[in-house]
Amino acid sequence: MLKEITLEFLTFAGLYFLCINALHGILLALSWIKIRKFSNKDSSIETQNSQQAVSFIIPAFNEESLIVETIQTYLSLPQKKEIIIINDGSKDQTFKMLQTMFFLKRSDVGSNLFRSITHPELIVIEADHKGKAFALNLGIKQASFELICTLDADTIPSRKGVSASMNAFMANPNLVAAGGIIHVLNSNTLKGNTPQTKSSNLWLTNFQSIEYLKTFICVRLGWSLLGSTTLISGAFCMFKKEAWRKVGGFRNDSITEDLDFIIKLRKAYPGKNNHFRILPVVTCHTQVPKDKKHLMVQRMRWQMGLVETLFKNLDLCFNRNYGIVGLVTIPYYWIAEVLSPLIEIFALIVVPFALIQGWIELSVVATFLLAGLIFNISMTLFGIYLDNEHVSGNKSRCYRKGLFHGILLHFGYKQLTSWWRFLALLRAFKKGYHWGEKPRQEITHQSL
Repeated sequence: MLKEITLEFLTFAGLYFLCINALHGILLALSWIKIRKFSNKDSSIETQNSQQAVSFIIPAFNEESLIVETIQTYLSLPQKKEIIIINDGSKDQTFKMLQTMFFLKRSDVGSNLFRSITHPELIVIEADHKGKAFALNLGIKQASFELICTLDADTIPSRKGVSASMNAFMANPNLVAAGGIIHVLNSNTLKGNTPQTKSSNLWLTNFQSIEYLKTFICVRLGWSLLGSTTLISGAFCMFKKEAWRKVGGFRNDSITEDLDFIIKLRKAYPGKNNHFRILPVVTCHTQVPKDKKHLMVQRMRWQMGLVETLFKNLDLCFNRNYGIVGLVTIPYYWIAEVLSPLIEIFALIVVPFALIQGWIELSVVATFLLAGLIFNISMTLFGIYLDNEHVSGNKSRCYRKGLFHGILLHFGYKQLTSWWRFLALLRAFKKGYHWGEKPRQEITHQSL
């Protein structure tokens, strides 16, 4: 009886991962088509956004190590803009550094709003620590412009990405929200508005860089071509203030406010597939966790936030009124993102047991694992090609290094992140979980 159950599970697991890989292969092909279809009009950085202006909304909590340097990159952007920083109850020198470097002056007696004397487009709001979603809503309420762009405090915006995103709204008046490709910030040195190309020696950084590459270039662009974008990362998300008002803003108690917000927008604009886009252009560079502790916190938060959002929106699943989002994308999240850590962890236990019992052949297991590894490595290398040749165009990613780390991350790192996601599923419905604080790495500017 145990043998039959074990073999049935292994057969199911094999077919499960085969189908998931097949779907990812289809999404990769669609991503390639999306990149090829990206017109010169959309991607041109020469287009003048003279008829548009954007409000950058940047929540900040204990960001003293980098806040001045990152804000300088926003100030250097050529577009008409305002930059609103919400100091979300920082306990370090974040506000003092902003006040010193940008000569902040209180707008009115007793007000919590400060404006820079040297840079009038820079506004800082002092707030009690109530979380990122609350800070975002507070900043957007203060925004003067109808085009909003939310970003993280450790994010370096790309000039081309900002321009391309604004152009997309000009080209399509019905566009509600847009994002793009996010690169991992491997260098802590900036020259002007550009991170200096640097090869990281940190294993975790390199592994995450490959993950971001595959997620954005190989998968999310494919979903975008299908008109089924359901997540635009909070590290760079541009949208209309009107849409934010329509859904009542960000939900303050959401674990992953960016996913929750886009899902709310999709429900508010059902069947409007061309209203949400991921652009094949780099919109920003962002810092990632440098140690296992903080990476674990991030991945568990992402998984718990996914489960929370999906449960709050069960009415979307297999709902034909929402088109491919309801019929394919949301079920994909349940099947491929929620279920996968459970199947992976059980497979890691069952496969060795079945081998010891002699119920399966080692050659069969080795063939299956090798095929999966070759497929994933091929995706990684093709993603590097697309990024180097068509997306970033800077050819900074090395194929040899991508091959090396693309192989290596399957031996330990991938299993570790699956374990964290599995633990997150066990904790998904517990209350009072605190995420702690993400450490930042200091950023410096080189002279031009």
